[in-house]
Amino acid sequence: MRPRAALGGLAGLLLVLPVAGCTGDTESYCAELEEQEQTLTDLASRADQPGTDVFTESLDVFEALRDAAPGDVVDEWDTLVFAWQGLADAFEAAGTTPTEFDPADPPPDLDQAEVDRLVDAAAELRSPRVVSAGDGIEQHAKDVCGVDLGQ
Repeated sequence: MRPRAALGGLAGLLLVLPVAGCTGDTESYCAELEEQEQTLTDLASRADQPGTDVFTESLDVFEALRDAAPGDVVDEWDTLVFAWQGLADAFEAAGTTPTEFDPADPPPDLDQAEVDRLVDAAAELRSPRVVSAGDGIEQHAKDVCGVDLGQ
């Protein structure tokens, strides 16, 4: 599993259409989705461009959305954010970045254990648990906020 492919696939989750119909306790969450709309769209469009770090900015957006999430979707956001934070931690521990790391040609100063940790952390982004959380976020956004996060 290539980390860039995992990032690109999840970045596609972020394509956002205009927000409509937000009410009640979810109003601030829907407003945050609307506020992040252009950023999310830009990140998704740049995700597959070589040498582009959308990872860090995506994690920042995910964290902001998790912080704004109402109780009925916060667990899903936690799952998604924790998986992305796990990959961020693996990059930091290895002393590399998403733009520098290519598992097919890893930086020469990384040992195989560090490469394996990075590949495993990237694979976690596509685990059934994280994919299910993303599906829940997507469904909640559509049902509650009128936002279609799908492509």
